[in-house]
Amino acid sequence: MKRWLVVLLVVLAVVILVSPGIIGRLAEKNFEQNLLWATSDSSGIEIETESFERGWFTSEGRHRVVLNSSVFQEAAASYRLSTGNEELPSLLIDTRLEHGLVPVGDAGSLAPGLANMLSTFRIDPGNGELFELPGSLRSKVGLSGASDSRFLLEADRYENEEGHIEWGGADITLQTDWSDGTLIVAGRIEPITIGSDDDTLRIGAITVTADQVRGGYGFNVGTASLSLESIVAESPGNPVTVGVMAFSAGADIEDARLNFNSNMSVEEFMIPTLGEVSFVLDLAVSRMDAASMQVITQAFREAQESPDPQQAVATVMPKIEQDLQKLLTAGAEIRIDQLDVSLPQGKLTTNLRIDIPEGDAGASFSWASVLLAMTASADLRMPTALFDMILTMNPQANALVAMGVLQRDGDDYIMNAEYAQGLLNVNGAPMPVPIPGM
Repeated sequence: MKRWLVVLLVVLAVVILVSPGIIGRLAEKNFEQNLLWATSDSSGIEIETESFERGWFTSEGRHRVVLNSSVFQEAAASYRLSTGNEELPSLLIDTRLEHGLVPVGDAGSLAPGLANMLSTFRIDPGNGELFELPGSLRSKVGLSGASDSRFLLEADRYENEEGHIEWGGADITLQTDWSDGTLIVAGRIEPITIGSDDDTLRIGAITVTADQVRGGYGFNVGTASLSLESIVAESPGNPVTVGVMAFSAGADIEDARLNFNSNMSVEEFMIPTLGEVSFVLDLAVSRMDAASMQVITQAFREAQESPDPQQAVATVMPKIEQDLQKLLTAGAEIRIDQLDVSLPQGKLTTNLRIDIPEGDAGASFSWASVLLAMTASADLRMPTALFDMILTMNPQANALVAMGVLQRDGDDYIMNAEYAQGLLNVNGAPMPVPIPGM
């Protein structure tokens, strides 16, 4: 009995005293992998490790999230001019890790895992004068490398001689796993008010959700959504209000084909010179060759991150031409199932469909063959009051009626267009391609 008691005590000593040093290295590696994964899809955002001191039971690290000035050239120039700071603002993250199979400390629980982490945040405006941000992020890294995190922010208020900011708090949970790119987010940010002597900005509650995983071609697949209750910008003589804003998207890869859909809506967007506006956009793209899209997307991402993004984008075509041809040969479908814009003059409704059938992968590529095989359709309905307003801004728009592109239908103008085998019919009449003057 005593022998088993001694063995048990030795095992406990190894777990509690020896394992933290070994697992500390694993926790550090896992932490670095999470940072690399977090920035892999974030063009223009970089994370720099300023320090990392690994101890036996605890480690501390400091990382800086910076904006790539070459990507944000115009913003950087404007910021330097208005503030006199040479560098763009950056976010400092200070993290304390308590590691071991049984981490002991105040950053988390005693449940087995690689590490418990507590992160706090500060802003560097670009001149080194740091100020702390409220809120903290508590994370637990499991033995598999997956992590569960929760960001908590208590309601509070801050003010100085320039103005004030008041926030209602936030509660956001995250589940991540860099090994397979899992990202699950659910949270809510309560209303925020930013004010000065003359201007006030009120931002309503924000709700965000995501359930995604890294696909086999570098794309995240799954769903994501974000909703914003309202935005009110109050200023003398020029108030702007926006009602509910909502965005949702989903993507999947099936048989090496990428499918994507998104829905975006804005309600009660009050424009002083125009009135109340709202719109809904429902977009879907399907059957795209995932491998070709990966090459094209990566080429544009690298161009945007280059020292001269405009020049790099202008020269990107030769790099993607072959994959663009593969993409079109493989076929795809693009649909705008709904594009409704509501204005004081009435509602403009539009839908669009473009279908490119799959071609012969072994045949020589021809742009003409793609255009001949493609089919498309578009429908538009516009109230006459809206068209009359357009005419006051651009009288040449009346040519659309004269050419038959727009036809009167009661209180609306309509357009029904169909394209197939290189022929375009608009409102039942054949039209040359391209349409003259358009």
